[in-house]
Amino acid sequence: MPMKAMKVLGIMFDNQLTWKEQTNKILSKCSSMSYSIRLLNRVLPRYLHRQVIYSHFISHLTYGSRIWAGCLANKELRKLSACLNKTLRQHCFDFTKSKSNSEIYLESKIRLFKSQILIQDAKFLFRLVTQCSNYELTQRLTSQSTFSQRFPSRVRFVDYGRRRIAKNSFVNRAKRVNEAIPFDWLDLSPTTFEVRLKKSIPPDIQ
Repeated sequence: MPMKAMKVLGIMFDNQLTWKEQTNKILSKCSSMSYSIRLLNRVLPRYLHRQVIYSHFISHLTYGSRIWAGCLANKELRKLSACLNKTLRQHCFDFTKSKSNSEIYLESKIRLFKSQILIQDAKFLFRLVTQCSNYELTQRLTSQSTFSQRFPSRVRFVDYGRRRIAKNSFVNRAKRVNEAIPFDWLDLSPTTFEVRLKKSIPPDIQ
């Protein structure tokens, strides 16, 4: 009898690839940390409490996100975004929700969920296209991309296939990430790309 869900390297795959099981697993894990983060908020300096959030909360929230985050339904995205927002409000002592999400970001200096996911996906795409050692994979990516005549170093991804991952093809995911980067990036070094990427992508995408 087929299994409804299976864990592989800490990621929950369900038989419909909806990632609901993965979302529930993440929310359960992150919710269990909420009380500890709130207690530590009373005794730790701001910079140390921020490090705790990054290392013990966001690391779980975004683990393996390059596999599942680009395929989430809006309902699951809202749940994960709300989970992070709640923790950032604790960090900023905003228990009455009197501040906007943009104000929470500015005060906490931590990007909101969609912004973090978009940056991770963009960095992965950059490494895949510019530094990939797998010849076959590089050739497949090249065959599914085209370059603008006006902007020679601006890559465009075109979906020529019908393969889907949770109703979303890899090329369409790459296309969405690429369209969010407002600068030519193929000829940049990894360090320069990351710096320009963080400056160009809004930190409070909802």
